[in-house]
Amino acid sequence: MWQDKLISLFILLGIQGILSQQCTRQYNLQTNQMINITSLNYPGSLPPGSNCRYRVSAPANHVIQLNCRFELFSDACNSVFLFVSLDGDLQFRDAERYCRMGLITRTSNSQNLAVAYYSTSPQSQQRARISCQAVARPAPCNCGWSLPTRIANGREASKHEYPSMVGIRDLNSNLNILCGGTIVSDRYIVTAAHCTARQPIASRLMALVGDHDLSSATESIYAAQYAIRAIINHPNYIVTNSGDQNDIALLQTMRPIEWSRGVAPICLPLRESENAFNYVNVDIAGWGTLGFARPKSNTLQKATLLTLDNASCRRQYNSSIAANQLCTYDSRGEGQDSCQYDSGGPVILRQRERMFLLGVISYGRACGQPFGIGVNTRITSHLNWLWRYVGGSVCVR
Repeated sequence: MWQDKLISLFILLGIQGILSQQCTRQYNLQTNQMINITSLNYPGSLPPGSNCRYRVSAPANHVIQLNCRFELFSDACNSVFLFVSLDGDLQFRDAERYCRMGLITRTSNSQNLAVAYYSTSPQSQQRARISCQAVARPAPCNCGWSLPTRIANGREASKHEYPSMVGIRDLNSNLNILCGGTIVSDRYIVTAAHCTARQPIASRLMALVGDHDLSSATESIYAAQYAIRAIINHPNYIVTNSGDQNDIALLQTMRPIEWSRGVAPICLPLRESENAFNYVNVDIAGWGTLGFARPKSNTLQKATLLTLDNASCRRQYNSSIAANQLCTYDSRGEGQDSCQYDSGGPVILRQRERMFLLGVISYGRACGQPFGIGVNTRITSHLNWLWRYVGGSVCVR
């Protein structure tokens, strides 16, 4: 508990700017570029009462490798501390904290990293100096990761359990969320075409990423908003009496989406394009209503469903189910289902410790009914169309 209080004090003092020696610096590295970060007065001891923070950024699809030598006399957790945020958070809310002499080697979680040192008292007798080297390296192709190992009658997801999850907001509406979506590359989000039909003007849409509780503006350190440059609807999207067909669209963001532990692309099932994925457990997630005509959820909800083969789905759903659609089934009879405003969100398969996008939530009947069936757009049937736009920027796993 005292460690949490110390970090809170560190943040407070940094914001108020009352310490005698303080600095904040930003470094933007190119590929394989190295910089040195040293404490004030180096190689002499840093001044007591110092509070300095450094944020290092690399190009997209890079990570930062950090090596630091932290020297203290006396070698004890007294008044000088070193902080490292592998997410590049200058408030160091999830930072690693060091207070003993040693060598530190760390790699950022994404393209940003932050380092700080803090001397708690201008009267401290403890002496310290710090020398770090940071270098930007290309990151290996990666997708579908998750931090932890309400959808109608679902349960709250863990924070950042689904880093690819997107909330799509209509800027002309008072609703928090119009639909869901899924990040597939640093410039593209997959959603449902019937969502973009509701708001067909790209400049009026905003993508919320890295969020969990929509009622809080500070709950997530990864939360960010991205304006939409273009809407790309599937050319064969149609609305029929029995349901929408080819209900899929892409949103292109104005600027590249920045990766972090809470914001990441999902994997596409490119190597299993012939797999029907029948009778596998999948997750659905969204901020939609908690039941038919019930209030929406502020926190991201999830549910686990079972996929059906299309022939069984046709018999049970009593509707025309096309080959390019994927049915999900509440096999436990718990009333778990997607609901209003969950449209466009993901149907996710967890496989090989990664998440793969199998479907886009499209439509269903009155949601939340025990043993209910939902109809989704099948991703493997639309891979060629998706690849035309995102092929050069997706990770193949």
